[in-house]
Amino acid sequence: MKKRTIIFVTLIMVLALGRMSESALHDRGNGLIYDDGLDITWMENANSADITMTWDDAMAWVDALLFQGYQDWRLPASDTSCTGSACTGSEMGHLFFIDGITPETPGLFSDLKNYLYWSGTEDPADNANAWRFNFRYGTQDVNTKTSARYVWAVRDGDVTPAVAPEPVSTLLFLSGGGVLATQRLWRKRYSMTQ
Repeated sequence: MKKRTIIFVTLIMVLALGRMSESALHDRGNGLIYDDGLDITWMENANSADITMTWDDAMAWVDALLFQGYQDWRLPASDTSCTGSACTGSEMGHLFFIDGITPETPGLFSDLKNYLYWSGTEDPADNANAWRFNFRYGTQDVNTKTSARYVWAVRDGDVTPAVAPEPVSTLLFLSGGGVLATQRLWRKRYSMTQ
């Protein structure tokens, strides 16, 4: 009976901790959204350029972008090993499929278009093309750089100073509580048998 209780408590703790380790989006304020699964910060406004543009113009726009004191903006990266749907290795694919961000369910984001967005990744097979992501269908592939697409700026890392992560304190609380509960149960049952 004791072994079953310990196994049960351990299983509950593992399941609870597994749910807490999933990636999440965090509103950092001032138009910045942090994705802790990718360790990148997105601009809240998915259409801050307010126009579609060619890939070269998009690269020039994001290179010159100064927003909230940051100048290291870029276009999202694509996973060139995946074409079509469910390409979660790409930053926009991760946002769409893992975080569930779509034009109909934009979450913390605003002005997300139901259309095509440029990636900052060139086509390695043909430098006249670059990768793009379709937020209507969740698909990605290459497109000629002269096509007009939306742009969405992203930067590496978080915009706030590092603090003690919440899952660690939760882990400590749950594991300590689990140990104490198991000890108490064990002592109670042990004292009854004597």
